Amino acid sequence: MLVCIVKATFELPPMSSSLELAGEDDQRMIRMADVPWGEPEKSSILFPSDLCVRKPGTDVVVVAEAHAPNGVPVPVFDCGIRIGYLEKYVRCFGLRVWEANGNGITPPSAPIDRVEIRYDNAWGGFDDSDPENLVEEARNPVGMGCVRDLSLLTHQPAPILEDPNHPLTSVRTRPPPASLGAVGRHWEPRRSYLGTYDDAWFENRAPLPPKDQSDRMNVCASPGLWSEQPLLGGEEVALLNLIPGGGALRFFLPQASVELEFRVKGRDPVIVRPHLDTIIVDTLILEPEERPAVELVWRASVKAPRRLKDSRIIIREG
Repeated sequence: MLVCIVKATFELPPMSSSLELAGEDDQRMIRMADVPWGEPEKSSILFPSDLCVRKPGTDVVVVAEAHAPNGVPVPVFDCGIRIGYLEKYVRCFGLRVWEANGNGITPPSAPIDRVEIRYDNAWGGFDDSDPENLVEEARNPVGMGCVRDLSLLTHQPAPILEDPNHPLTSVRTRPPPASLGAVGRHWEPRRSYLGTYDDAWFENRAPLPPKDQSDRMNVCASPGLWSEQPLLGGEEVALLNLIPGGGALRFFLPQASVELEFRVKGRDPVIVRPHLDTIIVDTLILEPEERPAVELVWRASVKAPRRLKDSRIIIREG
């Protein structure tokens, strides 16, 4: 396939509710691979890769720290996002530990003023201490709490991120892992859409993907932040406690769109108006002068020519 991916980066000026197109030097490049929070393969995704052929609907991914209201440390507070009809919140706790054998969790031992909203801080885990009998929370293998020997949890740190609608009361609760960030491609539910990699695939189809692979495998948004009906642009975005000092922040997505014209030698031109398939809201502000950023991504594809030089893609603002 000949794939064209278009990305635009916008910034939110101080005291404004309207995003502005970022300057040329601040436009973000298309990411060729997932960018992890920490050690690759052992930590969750900070920024997801932009590479795929097709993505249904619209992903919304939040890259952020949660900040206590008014910047004052508290034992527990909520953060979240509402964008269009999508809405999701996460409850943040100060340090707490598992009681004996994971049968309970202590109250927070101290207040906090900030916490990274990443799956590593939520319920989940992977234990390969017995390679023949792996223990895994497939929805979040990098999280905390899912182990074979429950005695190992005693007095150890417990998850500090929770779904407010599914409180974690013991290791047996097994709630939905709580985050606003991207889901790994080998996690559930994405792995369920990968298709069948069996001997028949290896002998008859490799290296092409299985015929039963679904484009849903490319959906990387945290459950609750994927819109099956694509977002159009212009929707209001409301953030809660996701900026320094906490509190609310509201702005509107730009009403931007693109038109792609594929010109392939020997074929009629193909004009496509792709839907907005990825929105990344980045409030992980490292310096006071940095602005919240929003990335918008569109993509389309046609059958590839035999030689790439026989093709030309024209991109227009829609």
